[in-house]
Amino acid sequence: MQLSQTYPSPTARRAAEAERIMNQYGPEAFREIMEMLERNFLVLHNRAQVLLGLCGIIISTTGFSGRNIAGSSLTGQILIIIGVAMVLISAAVVCWSVLHLRWLTMTPGDDLRQWLTASLAYRDYKTTCYRIALFIMMTGLTAYVAAIVLMLLNPNAPTIPAR
Repeated sequence: MQLSQTYPSPTARRAAEAERIMNQYGPEAFREIMEMLERNFLVLHNRAQVLLGLCGIIISTTGFSGRNIAGSSLTGQILIIIGVAMVLISAAVVCWSVLHLRWLTMTPGDDLRQWLTASLAYRDYKTTCYRIALFIMMTGLTAYVAAIVLMLLNPNAPTIPAR
């Protein structure tokens, strides 16, 4: 079994999806197809908002307790800095890619099928960016939690003096 038969290219999957949508809604159903795509983007944007909310909570928590967590060891300092930096990068990826606005009516295409395929490509791009941002945030959160674990495993460690 060839890999290409099991996992078709994104372009082939997108073309097949466009074909299914065109068959389901019909070639003259621009309004219904537009509404379906708007729902797709709404789900994606809502998830991006949740991710931004989590980033905000992590950053706020760092403001309250970051000094205590980082004060337990040099490794804790490094982990919390890496964690917060990655969370900020994740938020930036979400803001600059997923939440970036480009209206569906601005999508190029000479006919409904071309427009639909281009719109699906735009949706897929935003989905990929969301997944990348989620991975970055989870990696940062892992570093952040590791710093907390280090602090909790060594509660009597002398704190690093402030400079």
